Amino acid sequence: MAKVAQVEPITTARVLRGPFDYICPEGAAVGSVVTVPFAGRELLAVVTALKNSSEHKLSEPEELLAISLPADLVALGPWIADQYCSTPARAYSLMLPPRGVKQRVALYACVLREPEGGERLTANQRELLGSLPRLAGPDVAALRRLEKRGLVRLEAQSQRRAPMHAAVGKASGANGPPLTSDQAEALEQLQAAAPGEQLLLHGVTGSGKTEVYLRAAAEVLAAGKTVLVLVPEIALTPQIISRFGERFGETVAVIHSKLTAGERFDEWMRIRSGEAQICIGARSAVFAPLSQIGLIIVDEEHDSSYKNESDPRYDARHVAARRAEDHGAVLVAGSATPRAESWQRLRRLELPKRVDQMPLPRLRLSICAARQARSTPTPFRRS
Repeated sequence: MAKVAQVEPITTARVLRGPFDYICPEGAAVGSVVTVPFAGRELLAVVTALKNSSEHKLSEPEELLAISLPADLVALGPWIADQYCSTPARAYSLMLPPRGVKQRVALYACVLREPEGGERLTANQRELLGSLPRLAGPDVAALRRLEKRGLVRLEAQSQRRAPMHAAVGKASGANGPPLTSDQAEALEQLQAAAPGEQLLLHGVTGSGKTEVYLRAAAEVLAAGKTVLVLVPEIALTPQIISRFGERFGETVAVIHSKLTAGERFDEWMRIRSGEAQICIGARSAVFAPLSQIGLIIVDEEHDSSYKNESDPRYDARHVAARRAEDHGAVLVAGSATPRAESWQRLRRLELPKRVDQMPLPRLRLSICAARQARSTPTPFRRS
C-alpha cells in the first residue's frame, strides 16, 4: 500500500508549485478528493499520484471525501494548465461538483409482509399498506408503527433533484423518423470512423443533423460506451435534451451553469457512478466525469460561446478534442456554417438538403449605394 499521496490543493494562487506530499489516507487512489491542512486553512485537494516515500515531514489529510475524478480528468488538469497558461488547481476546480452539497435522502417505505388473518388493523393502516411502495412523506409516524409490527420496512434512499426542462419540439417516437439518403450516408460514414477520428457534419438548417447524432449515440451506447453532447448556449439545451430524453430516457444527464447546486451535484454523481451514460450541456459539460467515452458531439461548432472568458480561458472545442483523443472516441462537429479551420482540417459529412425537401431561402447580394460611393476612387484635381 502506498504511504504518500501527492495532492493538488484547490486554490486560486498562481505562485504554488505542486503537487504536495501528504500521508496517504486508507482507501485513497488517484483521483480521490480529500481535505487537507494547507497554509493555515483547510482546502479541497485532488490526489494526482501515489508513492511509497517522501523526503518531507508529512501532514495527514483531514477527510477522504466520497467523490473522485476519473483518471483521464486527473491527467487533463496539467494539460489545461499548460495549454491555457493557468494552474492545475484552477483546472480541477472546473471538474468537481459543488462543494458543501450532499445527496438528498428520503425515507422509502415498502411492504415487508402481508397481515395475517386475525391481525387487527385500522382502516387507515390498511389504506397505507395498499399505497406502498412509495416515499414515506408525511406518514412517517404511522408507518413507523407498522414497522414495529414487522409489516413495513423503512429505508433511507437518495432522492434525485432532477433538473426541469420544458419539452420542446414535436415527438419523433422511440425509433425516430426514417432517414433520408443523405442522413443514412452520413451515419454510415460516422459509424465507420476510426477510433479518435474527428469529423465535420456539415448540414444546412433543417437537414436533420440531430437525428444523425441520435442514431450514432444509440450505437455507441449499445457497445457499452458513453456519449458527451455539447451545445453552445443554455437556451439551446432544452431542445436537444427533449430529443435525447425522448429516445434514451433516464440515462441522460444534464450539466450547465443554470442548475441549482443540488441539481448539479446529483447530475454529476449520476454521471460519475455510470447511472447516466449520456451527458448534455453547455461549455462546462466538457469536464463531465464520463468513463469510456465513445462519441463526443459538438453541436453548432462555429459558436464563440465555447470559449471561456475567465481563467483558465479554455476553448471547450479543443478540450473536447483532447478528451476524444484520450478515450479513442469519435468526435463530430456539426454546423451549417462551420469555422474555416474545421472546414480545412476535418473530413466532411454532407447534408445538403432539408429533410422536408423544402428549398432553401433565396439570397440576393447587393452593395448599398453609400458603400459603393466610398469604394469609388475620387479623381485627382489640380487647384
